[in-house]
Amino acid sequence: MDIDRDREKTALSLVVGMKMAMTQKKPSTRKLPGAGASTVASQAAAAAAKAGPGESSVLNAPIANNVNKTPGGVSKQARVSAGARVRPHIAVESPVGAFPINGITVGVEKKESAGAGASTNPNTSIDLLPPSPILSHKQPNGSMVPRQHHHINGHSNNNNNNHSNPHPPLRFSFATTPPAAAAEWKPTLSLDLISPGSSPSILKTREMFTRPDLTPVFHLERYYMVRASLPRSFYIVMAQHNIRHCCVFEFPVGDKWWGDLSGMRKSTYIDFKAENSSTMWELHLKPSRDRTNIFGYICKHDDLANMISSQKLNLLKARRLPLVLDLDDTLVRLVGNERTRYVSEADAAKVPGRVRKLRDGRQVVLTEYVEEFLEWASKLYDISVCSLGEQSYVDMVADVLDPMRTRIRGTRYSARQEYDFLNSAPPTNALSGPPGGTVTNGALVPGVNNINLNVSNQPPAPPKDLLSLYAFCAMTKPSTDGLPDIGNGFALPLILDDLTQMWPPDQHDNVIVVKERKNSPVWTVNLFPMVQHVLGAVHQEFFRAYDSWERARAAALASITIPSPGISESGMAGENNANGTAASSNTLTAIDFTAITPAKTQFLSMPIPSAIGCYKEWLRGSLRDQISLTAAPPPSALREAVAQQQQALAQQQQQHLQQQQQQQQQQQQQQQQQQQQQQQPQVQSQLSLLYQPMQIPPQPQILHQQQQQQHVPQPSQPSEGI
Repeated sequence: MDIDRDREKTALSLVVGMKMAMTQKKPSTRKLPGAGASTVASQAAAAAAKAGPGESSVLNAPIANNVNKTPGGVSKQARVSAGARVRPHIAVESPVGAFPINGITVGVEKKESAGAGASTNPNTSIDLLPPSPILSHKQPNGSMVPRQHHHINGHSNNNNNNHSNPHPPLRFSFATTPPAAAAEWKPTLSLDLISPGSSPSILKTREMFTRPDLTPVFHLERYYMVRASLPRSFYIVMAQHNIRHCCVFEFPVGDKWWGDLSGMRKSTYIDFKAENSSTMWELHLKPSRDRTNIFGYICKHDDLANMISSQKLNLLKARRLPLVLDLDDTLVRLVGNERTRYVSEADAAKVPGRVRKLRDGRQVVLTEYVEEFLEWASKLYDISVCSLGEQSYVDMVADVLDPMRTRIRGTRYSARQEYDFLNSAPPTNALSGPPGGTVTNGALVPGVNNINLNVSNQPPAPPKDLLSLYAFCAMTKPSTDGLPDIGNGFALPLILDDLTQMWPPDQHDNVIVVKERKNSPVWTVNLFPMVQHVLGAVHQEFFRAYDSWERARAAALASITIPSPGISESGMAGENNANGTAASSNTLTAIDFTAITPAKTQFLSMPIPSAIGCYKEWLRGSLRDQISLTAAPPPSALREAVAQQQQALAQQQQQHLQQQQQQQQQQQQQQQQQQQQQQQPQVQSQLSLLYQPMQIPPQPQILHQQQQQQHVPQPSQPSEGI
């Protein structure tokens, strides 16, 4: 299988990384000491000897942990190779029904024994990878609570070899052990991770089945921890890959949590332990719709993660995007004379070419050109259909729309059971949060202790959900090369529906809302040209960006890849090649997660392509074009209001102009007065000069005569004595 080949390559890459750590020495790395290297090699050899058929590919998990814990430091090659096997993170949904499913957490589990032989030596224990890291889906406050190691009545799902277990597990193989040997197995399931404070559930085994393909010996323990509440899409993936149930339990009648799980058509799972193997198994538990049985499905964690991841990769490889089409009031409408959303029989008679008869005798009117639209869209999108009707109704309408089963390749999704359950379930009066916090819509609010929240006035949750259609929307599997991946969350699917409130608020951006044609004599929806145009534009723009993003990603990966000189895949595989056939001679490589290269920096700066982002960009461009092309006069009331404002503004301007003129005149008068006041002293001084007596200078002759007169001697006066 491709999965096994990939695992072998990953395991070989881990060994190469350790060899490179022991043989190479660079300034930026540290070399493993001899003792640590021998310890790693001995542990790898011991694990390879203990692994059963087909399990050698999973030895990378204990090897990675031992490399990280080797005394004396870890080299860069060993560190990056050990981190190449990253466990996927699965995001689960919000609480179901009235019983909150919250607090899905991630953390580190305690040490376990390496196998049966390890029980004789308490000191030879290794750290296994934590079981199934689960993150709750889109917490409103964005917080992530780390998983803690929980004990149930003094016991735990992962037994420590340093402590004795008063309830030893039952060794059971679905391939060889008689089913009757597990008839008395009654596992106790704790809900502390997803619903703190809830009472544990005890499941009574009803039947065990022989499965020749399940050769490992499993430990049927008494206590387990329920890890998560999974959407319906996880069960769909297992059914598509022919994973059959191997056990049946009695439904715990009266258990509120299991009743809500059944009403929302969800499933859950617990970690399952195989003997002498580090492979992580999971037992998925799905309650039946009639609430009589709980079916158990065993699968490997990595296998299920690869199945889910392959859904997305196959779509991108086929250059298709997921598209969900609502049936009622979008593609079809029932014929009837009721006063609700029906096409009357009289109106249906006007368009006989659009009327189709279902297998149960009812009739529907198709949207105009819907068959042509499906034929076109199936080339670009993987189409699924959904409805609030029963599953039989969805199947009948899908058969009418696609009788050859070539257009609707996706899921035929009926949300009727969820709708009935959400509308019939009584509202929750109180939600009790864990110690130190309060649960509000699945989020942990710190600082509040044991406060009851009254949510009786909250509307029921929307029945439709993309998580029920696409499991890859709920799972984020970290890439083995440390670079960002594409298609996480709700980035890829698009929805065509006439109502957004039937979908969760965080999925409203995925909805392309359509309405019936106005002024149409018979009900119809315009699928051409606008819906076709937007879907075509989104598809074209997404894959244009996707191609550029993939090229940049390949360049970034090549820039951080470290070749391993002298070690080839053929040399490593030759030891395990029993048939002596030629193996691949490709040189094994390791990835330097800490490297910073221009190609990696450029790639990390690029936005990850998203169908929602392309849709929003198209809306902005469409609005811009509509603004530039569309022109119309404003309403008369607005024009009158603007005219009145302009008239009032003109009057204000005229008054302002008059005031300015008056002010100018006043300023001129003041200036004249000031000038007059300044000129008056000057005039007076000039007048005073005019009124002074004039002194005429003497003429020259007169002046000469005066001078002569001054020189003529004057006769002396006789004295009085004479």
